[in-house]
Parts: sequence; structure tokens; C-alpha cells
Amino acid sequence: MRIARVHIGAELVVGDEILLDKPQSHYLKKVLRLRSGAAFFLFNGREAVDYRATLVIDGTQARARIEAALPLDTESGLETEIIQGLGRADHMDWMVQKTTELGIGRITLFNAERSQPRLRESRRLKKLDHWRGVATSACEQCGRAIVPAIAFHDDIERALAETRDAFRILLDFDGPPLASALPAGTSAISILLGPEGGLTEREIRLARSSLFQPVRLGPRVLRTETAASAALVIVQSELGDMA
Repeated sequence: MRIARVHIGAELVVGDEILLDKPQSHYLKKVLRLRSGAAFFLFNGREAVDYRATLVIDGTQARARIEAALPLDTESGLETEIIQGLGRADHMDWMVQKTTELGIGRITLFNAERSQPRLRESRRLKKLDHWRGVATSACEQCGRAIVPAIAFHDDIERALAETRDAFRILLDFDGPPLASALPAGTSAISILLGPEGGLTEREIRLARSSLFQPVRLGPRVLRTETAASAALVIVQSELGDMA
């Protein structure tokens, strides 16, 4: 039977007993219908460790008694980053969820020239919190314990300036197939793609001047959220932990 996993954004120490907040208590008591003494796991999103805990219910309060720390091997040894022009809200949620399940290490979103609508500064903190919540829920489901980092930039220039030192690929309709373009032994990959309308010629020139190499995924036109996941599957299959 699958044991529930709950994210706690704090330091977790074996032997401690911590108070669960209302949403966590509701999920364990009302949704999963766990009783006092039931076992479940905690993770803090920052280390590859699950903490086995026992549920303690005292009236309306629910607590977790931390029993043991269990190292995990669910994090990919391949460092991966998706850099994506902002698309529709439901498309971005799907992309964040699925790439998290596939082992992404970092997600960078930006206002592309064809992003519709663009994300206004007044809504960015709220939207980042939402995407981090989507990624955290995906980690709870898939067994990961480290929540991927998520960042947002106002344009592609800022996004490219923050790109890590990695083998850089640009999803395009030109160039060699992605699988054949990956050099053996590569330990870090950054994947750049646009929103629903794609990147503009100016943005593509900027990407290429930042050493992003155009590659193609295949003969079919994929939706932007599908393309990100498909590229990550290929990369993980060739160089990561999905072989």
C-alpha cells in the first residue's frame, strides 16, 4: 500500500514532534482518513531524504512524531533546466507538474515577445508561489524529496543571463535530432523553448549568441508544454536515470 507523503518546509529532526497545519491535518484525517498511530512520510523539499513519521491526533490538533530519516535515490544525477517563454496558465501548470515528475532540477520562465498574456509584476510573487505549490504536489506524488527551483524573468535577455553553465539546446524545427546532438558524458543540460507562438527571430538570435544550439524533436508540431516534457524524456533517457 502506498504511504502518504507530506511536504513540511522546515528543518526535520528525528525525535521531534511537530504540529501540522490545517490543510495538512485535513488531508491526512479527512481525505486519507488516517487514524492516530498511522505511518506517513515527511520531506522538506531541500534534501533527498524522507522522514518516517507517526500521526498523533489529540482532539482537533494533529502532530507528526518523526521516527527515522531515510535517504532517497529519486533525484537524477543529470542537472537539467527548462527555460520557457510564458504560455497559458494551464499549459504552464502542466509543464511544471510533468517536468518535476521527470526529474527537472530548475525551471526558468520568462515573458517572451509572443507571451499572451504577459505576467505583470504585481502578480509575480503570487504566481511563483502557485508554481512552487504545483511542483511540491508533484514531488509528493512521484517520490521526489527535492522541489525544483523556479524563477521568473521579464524578458529572454535576463533569462539567458541567469542560465547555468551547461550544454545548451534550443528546441526548433531546424538542426539535428535532439538525441543525436547530445554529447556523451554531459552532466548538465539547459533546454530553451518558446510559448505557444514560438520565439521570435530576435529571440532566436539572442539564444544562439548565448551558445544555444538548435535541435528538433521530430516531424510533428508539439504543444509547448508537451515539447518541454518530451525533450526532458529524451535527455533523461540518453544521459540521465531513465535509460
